[in-house]
Amino acid sequence: MQRAGLQTQQFPTAKFTLTQPIAIASLPAEGQKVKFDATGDFTLHGVTKQVTIPLEGARQGGTVVVAGSLEIVLADYAITKPTAPSVLSIEDKGQMEFQLQFRK
Repeated sequence: MQRAGLQTQQFPTAKFTLTQPIAIASLPAEGQKVKFDATGDFTLHGVTKQVTIPLEGARQGGTVVVAGSLEIVLADYAITKPTAPSVLSIEDKGQMEFQLQFRK
């Protein structure tokens, strides 16, 4: 995936830029999970697309933990599905997953 597919030498980073504020009406109670969406521009492999990422967050002690995931269709980002003689097939999509921790 480094040389074929993602080509991480040429495209070493992915980037998400929030384009709309995330409105949270009030601070949730300790341990209460809240769901919201983050809309923005996602750049991968030199291609930028507007996406909406579903997020889930919760307060845990002095930390706010936010997690999300986004299904990525390789062709949407000009990524050629890699091939290898020892592998029968590779999906033409993948999953980006992340977890953020915020502390005051």
